[in-house]
Amino acid sequence: MSYDEAPQFSGYMGGPAGPHLVNPMLQHAGPAVQNGQLYMPSDMQQMPHWPDSEQTKNTEPAPSIFHGEALARDPWAERYGHWIVLAFSAAFSLFLVGMVLFGQVPGKSFSLKGISDIVQFIGETIGLLFCVRIALRLYKVSNQLQRQLMQNKTARLSPNELATVHNEAQAARRAFMAWTLLACGIALYASGQAIWTSYDIRMNSADVPFPGIYDIGFVASYPFFLVGTLFLTRRNKASVGRVRLLLDALAVIGTALTLSWFFLLSPLIASLSQSPSAGASVLSIYFPTGDLFLVAIGALLMFSPLANRSQQPVFMLLCMGLFFLAVTDSLLAFYNLSGGFNTGTLQDVLWPLSLSLIGLAAIEYPRSIAREQEQEEGMKSARMLSSSQFVPNRLTQISMTAQTIAPFILVLATCAVLLTNVARRGGTTLIEADIVALVLILIVIARQAMTLLENNRLTMQMRGELVISRRELQVTRREADEATRSAQDKQIMEDGISALRDVHARVARGDIIARAPTVAGPLLPIAISLNLMLDRISALSQRGAKYDQLAQECRALQEGIDRLGQGLAPWPANQPMPQGATELRSVYIGLSHIQRRQENQWRRVGSALESLNNLTRRIQEALNEIKGSHLFSKQTNASFERMVLDRVIREVDLLHEQQRNIITQLASSHQQQQSAMAQAATSNKRTSDMAHIIPPTLTPRPQSLPAPQQNVNAHQNSYNQRFYQSHHLEHMPLDE
Repeated sequence: MSYDEAPQFSGYMGGPAGPHLVNPMLQHAGPAVQNGQLYMPSDMQQMPHWPDSEQTKNTEPAPSIFHGEALARDPWAERYGHWIVLAFSAAFSLFLVGMVLFGQVPGKSFSLKGISDIVQFIGETIGLLFCVRIALRLYKVSNQLQRQLMQNKTARLSPNELATVHNEAQAARRAFMAWTLLACGIALYASGQAIWTSYDIRMNSADVPFPGIYDIGFVASYPFFLVGTLFLTRRNKASVGRVRLLLDALAVIGTALTLSWFFLLSPLIASLSQSPSAGASVLSIYFPTGDLFLVAIGALLMFSPLANRSQQPVFMLLCMGLFFLAVTDSLLAFYNLSGGFNTGTLQDVLWPLSLSLIGLAAIEYPRSIAREQEQEEGMKSARMLSSSQFVPNRLTQISMTAQTIAPFILVLATCAVLLTNVARRGGTTLIEADIVALVLILIVIARQAMTLLENNRLTMQMRGELVISRRELQVTRREADEATRSAQDKQIMEDGISALRDVHARVARGDIIARAPTVAGPLLPIAISLNLMLDRISALSQRGAKYDQLAQECRALQEGIDRLGQGLAPWPANQPMPQGATELRSVYIGLSHIQRRQENQWRRVGSALESLNNLTRRIQEALNEIKGSHLFSKQTNASFERMVLDRVIREVDLLHEQQRNIITQLASSHQQQQSAMAQAATSNKRTSDMAHIIPPTLTPRPQSLPAPQQNVNAHQNSYNQRFYQSHHLEHMPLDE
């Protein structure tokens, strides 16, 4: 809800109502409050506004959060008041400029003076009407709060609720008195203006008697302005920057006092001896002094802790009104010193404008209270409004910036005027100007020092709050970590159960390689037990595979031994040695060594037989040469030696033939071995091709040796027989 939604100010929200009253604030509310809501004119009710999304959905009116002084808002004045003052000031200024352009002389033209004085009175009356409207509304709200307080006392409510209603009733009564006093001040000033008009239209402005009856209204208005403004002040709860704000106010007051003294008060005091009467002398001092008090009270409102930041627009308008009033009165006194004041200049706009600004401040006062209440309610209820919505807007930031730098600009400008204009007078005036400029500079330096101290204090305070925030953040993080940890444990539990379910499904399908992952928590023993069981099953499976491998390798070993017994290699030439298990690898290597040793032995035997065959052949040739020699060529020599030689030759021939037979047998045996190896390779290839169709079975042990082996045995038997015969012949005596 925005503070601009005036139709929703529907009652008191500061404390609970009585048990027998639905809304005690709205009893005896008069025509301004009807049916529990603030009354609005028909044209104001048609004013477009931006409702919240919840208000567009629900047709029922939302409960109001405003109470106390906020109920005194005037929607019509809030909508049209600023435009009325702006249009009046612009029209009045254009009128004065136009009259001067058309040849009307200020201070002498009857029409110009008369219309200007009447328009001034009208403008002052506008400010008076605004103040009176708000004062009457505050009076009604104050009476309602008083009745509410009495009803709460009879209802025996809590002391806190009674104190809340009591404070709001006092604040409303104080605001009513403040705006009533300001309205009285405007009325007195307007009455003085009316009497002045009666003089001004009958004579020239410079010939108006001073003092006169009109001065009664002007003189009496200053106390009402001062007291009414003081009634608006209320102590700010925030204690930050009080000394700095007081220094700002002191700087503004010092600049105003300096300029007024050197340009107004000092010349007036010097001219008191020439005053026609004592009353003129008193009034000559009274008006500048009163203007100084107005500037001082305005500075206190803007820069002192007596003002509340939430009411910044109210005090801005009020201070502008008081400042314009002081400026125009000071200009009036200055013109009187320099040669007389003339009605009909643009200065005439400042009097009605200053009092109209006071009236606009009265209109803005309940609105600022509503804004403050809305912000407090939003800070209490984070669900309704977030803290980011209370960031000051651009206009507020500009206003705060201007308020901060205004004292510096005023001090610098005043010092420049003192050192360039006033110091040229020389004498004691030069010393006074230098001292005042030094004091103003010291005020600025003190203000900057206080700003630095305040910044340091705020920095330390922010550090302390940051430490507290960090501790709270650590607690929050710890709680969040615990919640996250519990959620993670739950998630780990669910993931572990899902993983165990998947492993169980894989094992059920025959995948014994699957293993349960190591999960932390209560599922860890279950996962370990499942993995141990799967390890045992896997070990049994590996043992079975190992047994099958050993059985297959034993069959291959049996085939190799059979081939070795047949005189063949343990495995075909085109097949490498089987790389079996570690237990049978030495057996395979031993078979290979036996096969190579056997080949080497047969190779050595063949070489030895070849050598013997060559030796036998040479012996045979030698014997034949001996037989063909001259010793045995004659028949006479055919004796016993010849017979022995023939016998030896026959034995050598027999030995040579036997050796050649053995060598032939070895060659044929080698060829048979090569052919057998080729046949074995062919049969192995055929067996491997058939293995894709017929499953392998154990090879039965042969009952009888194959034909090549029998032939080899027969040749070996004949060789043994012939070897026996030759050996027997060698041992036979030669004389037989």
